[in-house]
Amino acid sequence: MKFTHNLQFTIYDLYFAVCFLAVGILFASCHNSNTKSNQAVRADSALKSHVDTIAPKINYYTSIITSHPKDANAYWNRGKLEMLNKSLAPALSDLSKAVVLDSTKSEYFYSLADIDFLTGHTHEARDAFETSIRLNPRNTDAMLKLAELYFYVKKYLEAVDLINKALKVNPYIARGYFLKGMIYTEKHDTAKAISSMQTAVEQDPNYFDAYIQLGLLFASKGNSLALSYYDDAIHLQPNNPEAYYDKGMFYQFGQDYDDAIKTYRELLQIDSLYKNAYYNLGVIYNVNKSDYATSLDFFNKAIRCDTAYFMAYYGRANCYEMLNQPDKALTDYAHAYRINPKFQAAEVAYLQLKLKTHK
Repeated sequence: MKFTHNLQFTIYDLYFAVCFLAVGILFASCHNSNTKSNQAVRADSALKSHVDTIAPKINYYTSIITSHPKDANAYWNRGKLEMLNKSLAPALSDLSKAVVLDSTKSEYFYSLADIDFLTGHTHEARDAFETSIRLNPRNTDAMLKLAELYFYVKKYLEAVDLINKALKVNPYIARGYFLKGMIYTEKHDTAKAISSMQTAVEQDPNYFDAYIQLGLLFASKGNSLALSYYDDAIHLQPNNPEAYYDKGMFYQFGQDYDDAIKTYRELLQIDSLYKNAYYNLGVIYNVNKSDYATSLDFFNKAIRCDTAYFMAYYGRANCYEMLNQPDKALTDYAHAYRINPKFQAAEVAYLQLKLKTHK
């Protein structure tokens, strides 16, 4: 049926996109961007404890600065603490002051570049990283961060050159190989990407992100070795839903629906507000098991997680249509289209059902 085919295509199209996109380097991404998950609640609690610990240290350096207003080291230390505290404007002010007071310290420019990069001031970040490297030609942290910046703006040759320079200083830096792997992934050179990521985990067997990327790379080839890398990631971080989701997608794409269901349910034990897991379960029960009542329940749960989740409304509409409840189906198709007017499948489904119910 046309509607269920569209439902399934969206999942598989997303799967290919995930396999070939460079994810997780420059900014945190998650599959539940519009929800505050249980994991986020736990993170908020940890952050409060973190803030309570940092505040006295900030006060300590403030007292030093009050007594010695030209102490560059005090500004630098306070700026780093403010970064940890996510107080970005005060951090930028303090780190800028540190480099003005003492322009000979590589580590000062590195910290300044780091916050410039974090706040999207890429030109300023580039200049500060370059100064940091000039002051200390063995500063591999600055080299790799500058390489990351070049990766971000798609200057891959410059990025690889910097990574190679860092690895020449220290050939055991796992992040260098990881960044190379991400560049090769962006360039669709899967063989080199896999080789680089495998070297990264050889240097650091606890490199969670590298295992995730290896899983995605092997998944893009339809290779079941992806599962072993996802399992390695789960072993390292059993409460992180990312590997479970990617593993479930691999099973789903490979038409192993029972294992996909099992994996998504395991994920939901960790994070009960993970909307895409509910959505994917809804797709499986709709398209592959023709269990529309169960599918409807999962789409309802996805919508409760995110009331603007237009694909979940579309999926729920299809369930209502299959359950011979056309009025509810029309309402949901229309709502999906209102949320995202570019989602033409919802408009087409609405018009087709409208014509059918008025014959």
